[in-house]
Amino acid sequence: MVAAQRDLWRPTEVLAAFRQVGFNPSLSKVAAMWSGTPVTVRLDDLDKMCAALDCTVADL
Repeated sequence: MVAAQRDLWRPTEVLAAFRQVGFNPSLSKVAAMWSGTPVTVRLDDLDKMCAALDCTVADL
């Protein structure tokens, strides 16, 4: 997982990284993404996620 490659091991750590780039999902949404449960993600949010994790969509 891309987050783990960046030493982000908990949903709260991923959420903090997202917030640094202006993406503010709920902790429950981040936890669902973390667990692999499918969630709906808008394209602009996907762009922010990639910015926070320094990756491309293909990496996710």
